[in-house]
Amino acid sequence: MSKLIIDRRSEFANRGRKIGLYLNKEKIGTIENGETREFEIEPGQYKLHARIDWCGSQKEEISLKEDETKAVELTGFSKNRWVLPILILIQFILIGLTYLIDINLYLMIFYSVGVMLYMSYQITFGRNNYLKLIEK
Repeated sequence: MSKLIIDRRSEFANRGRKIGLYLNKEKIGTIENGETREFEIEPGQYKLHARIDWCGSQKEEISLKEDETKAVELTGFSKNRWVLPILILIQFILIGLTYLIDINLYLMIFYSVGVMLYMSYQITFGRNNYLKLIEK
């Protein structure tokens, strides 16, 4: 038997949610935040992907030979760790500046819509790139 080891990185954004793991569209289990799971599977060609709610990852080709061990790291959308807090901070700064100086209302609306579009992309068109599987 071959082994597939999946290591889920500990992340704040998806901390309370389990991620489903699939080999060739069959669910093989779930993985929690910061957990490492080992699966014994038959040698062969597989398509591995992960799902969380309606979002997921791309399908990764995994080839396992007899008694081979493959390790895969599972992460969430990594840019959310820095990009989203920075965008929200800028939003609060703009709101604060409206009380100190006269900022054009259209600038506030334009920026707010941009932030909302960025956040919406991750759960709509970019939903199959929300999770990343990286072979170690």
